Amino acid sequence: MSVLLDRFYAGPLKGMERKLLTWDQAPKTAWRATDLFSRRGMAHVIQHYGAEHQHGDCRAVMSLWSKYFLALTTYTGVAHNLLADRQLPLDLSRLGVVLGEDMLIDALVVEDTSTPLADTRAEARFLPLIHDTWGPAITCMAHNSGIAPRALWSNLGQYVDYLVGQLHTLPAAQHAAEAGEQLMTLRKLADGQRNPLFQPIRHCKNAEGDIEPIRRVCCIRYLLPGLGYCGNCPLACREKPETQSPRRVVNG
Repeated sequence: MSVLLDRFYAGPLKGMERKLLTWDQAPKTAWRATDLFSRRGMAHVIQHYGAEHQHGDCRAVMSLWSKYFLALTTYTGVAHNLLADRQLPLDLSRLGVVLGEDMLIDALVVEDTSTPLADTRAEARFLPLIHDTWGPAITCMAHNSGIAPRALWSNLGQYVDYLVGQLHTLPAAQHAAEAGEQLMTLRKLADGQRNPLFQPIRHCKNAEGDIEPIRRVCCIRYLLPGLGYCGNCPLACREKPETQSPRRVVNG
């Protein structure tokens, strides 16, 4: 790893590097991502993880479950992209995942080491992640649960925004933070397609004068029994009592 990555995983996201395994390190129960992100795999997730939430609305179940995958791919893939200018092999056709007993993703499994980015422009450097990792995963999750894809992209955008904020706290990482911020200001990507991560978060002043991040699209976790609204919810009714964010997701 680069010096900046070492510092990052020793500080703001301590221990996150342990969430990245090779196949020889992974347990035999690890899933191929292409098997998990399939009709049968998603039905398995909804059935077993949904049981943790009294088999509530499957759209909300999928939204909540997606956060663990999107968080891990952000805190590994985007961190390597921005801090080391390298691309992890996270495309679904090559990726594996380790699931816990609760069906949440414990770790990612990769075939080999990272490679140098082919293009470091902000509008191009994230294309492999968008087209080969997040795009097909989000399409699959949306198709098999009924949740709107934009809600899942908003989940992802929250983690990208959080990661960029953490980069600002890391000495010598300002250039990386700025590259991440630039991604979220672009309406279109280098291939001419709409940027699904365009302005996912609004930073607004609250009543106390502090800046707080507000999502543009609700994650609908409030549809599940006992969860309520997250602290970043854009809905006016979010002032209702809230419960804590789901365990194990940083800034979830």
